[in-house]
Amino acid sequence: MNKERDIYLWLSHITSFRSKDIPKLRLLFPDINELMDSLMDKDIMESLTKTGILKKETQIEIENLDFDTCISNAKREMKFNNISYTCLYDSDYPRRLINLPDPPLCLYYKGDLSLSQEDHTIAIIGSRRPTHYGLSVADEFSKSLSAKGMVIISGMAYGIDSRAHQAALDTGGKTIAVLGGGVDICYPRTSISLYSSLCQKGLIISEYPPHTQHLPVHFPRRNRIISGLSDGLVVVEAAMKSGTLITTDFALDQGKSIYAIPGRISDMMSKGVNNLIKQGASLVDSPSDVITDIMGIPLKRKASVKSISTNNKYSQSQTNVNPTEKKIIEMLGYEPLYIDDIIRANGMNISETIHILHSLEDKGLIESIEQSYYVLKH
Repeated sequence: MNKERDIYLWLSHITSFRSKDIPKLRLLFPDINELMDSLMDKDIMESLTKTGILKKETQIEIENLDFDTCISNAKREMKFNNISYTCLYDSDYPRRLINLPDPPLCLYYKGDLSLSQEDHTIAIIGSRRPTHYGLSVADEFSKSLSAKGMVIISGMAYGIDSRAHQAALDTGGKTIAVLGGGVDICYPRTSISLYSSLCQKGLIISEYPPHTQHLPVHFPRRNRIISGLSDGLVVVEAAMKSGTLITTDFALDQGKSIYAIPGRISDMMSKGVNNLIKQGASLVDSPSDVITDIMGIPLKRKASVKSISTNNKYSQSQTNVNPTEKKIIEMLGYEPLYIDDIIRANGMNISETIHILHSLEDKGLIESIEQSYYVLKH
């Protein structure tokens, strides 16, 4: 078994394999030892390249990648960087990935691999350039779903991904980041705090060996693992041409449920999500929609994203606000509103409006996210 694991480890270091190469080789040589012997046979390799099953570049790389040296160096590097790995058919290999058309031969990781085997997992994905609304929704869904025991999965990218991970960690929940490069490299580099937290309290995982740079060509392949590990995908915001939609394509091929959170028709970041709904994705406006569908737990419906972002009704008895304060509260939602627009809409003077805004901030009902822009405090 150790020899077979070493073969998987060696194969994972061949960088010129195309996505279709390994599935074809596994069909031709179902036994991993037979596959290894065939790749070491010059005549068989010549035949594989002549028939187009493998590229000539791959043949050359295999000839130059010494097996023993590769395995020795790989294990030494992993030990030095505190990186673990699991191989296809190992007992701890994520069961949700085994039946993919092209499952990763090896997975490298930092953190708790058992999170990938939890009963309920959900991916929360979206734009790298989200609106304030999108970030707020990602935060709400991640916290609510992780509080119910779901493992939150995403790609640690800027925007929706990072917010989903952080929200889960903030509530003591479980979360997995799937990277498009080596797990020893924090990407994006500015997310070092999140990366460290995930290593200690969650799981960072990748099919790419340590020291592999995070390249754009890797992310579509990475996305099949995000969807593969998940029972369903929550899509928060996505433009019409977006990497997020690549993940949804993989999810559909894998038979996973797609939960789309609608956005305003005028927002570019909502075009892709709204189009998913047109094509049949489940429209969700509350975390309870996802919880009920995946976990089968009927929940009393709370205020939905739609009602929060459009109605914003606060009971005076619940929040201790006067009628004038309530009027301003009802103007605000997830999207930042400039103070001049608030003044024009409520017909009050500047000083009175500023006084009320400060009062509502003191009560914890609204917040200023940047100079002179206000939103409801979620």
